Amino acid sequence: MPSRSEFLRRVAGMPVTGEDDPHLARWLRPEKILFGVDARDTAALFDVAAQEIAKIHGLDAGPVLRALTRREQAESTALGHRFAIPHARIPGIEEPVTLLIRLARGIDFQAPDQVAVDLFLFILVPLGDPHAHLQLLAAMAQLFSDKAFRSTLDAAPDAGRAAQALEAGIARFER
Repeated sequence: MPSRSEFLRRVAGMPVTGEDDPHLARWLRPEKILFGVDARDTAALFDVAAQEIAKIHGLDAGPVLRALTRREQAESTALGHRFAIPHARIPGIEEPVTLLIRLARGIDFQAPDQVAVDLFLFILVPLGDPHAHLQLLAAMAQLFSDKAFRSTLDAAPDAGRAAQALEAGIARFER
């Protein structure tokens, strides 16, 4: 059985388009983008993400936090190049939820390239929907494996510019 990172690297080479799922491009758009977040470690970061997701969707932050933490304990979701995709399945939502967080400074996140991670795309999917989960992970791995896209996103000075960079990158999935 391949490791999670090997799986994502393989999947990143496979084209994923909106034809695979007409909702994919919409799900790829983060519901919120937080910039300059001051989280000194994974626990603080996951707390911020869980609180934000809970607030947006009227959920209890506790189960969101536990699901993210449990998944990350199984294996790091860092992909390298200062980027990670923490993800989990949670009850109480009907379709995937995404949240982009850029930290004020990177944290150790057990990345395969050993570089501190400062950009996190949180993906939460409903319980019982493994197809959407895998499709979102594959699409994000594909998008973030594009060096030009990563450079544009890294250069974004604020959440508005990051949203523009994401829109341009996501447009390829709407074809």
